[in-house]
Amino acid sequence: MDFTVIIVALMLSFGIPLRNKAIKEYRKKKEEKTSKEKKGE
Repeated sequence: MDFTVIIVALMLSFGIPLRNKAIKEYRKKKEEKTSKEKKGE
């Protein structure tokens, strides 16, 4: 029981910031792509 709680806590403490970083990079790439398309018009 205690072991699973520790694992879940570690996954949350490391997983959420990593996911947020990945989302920021994805949005940045998506934004660059759309801005390039707008310049091409």
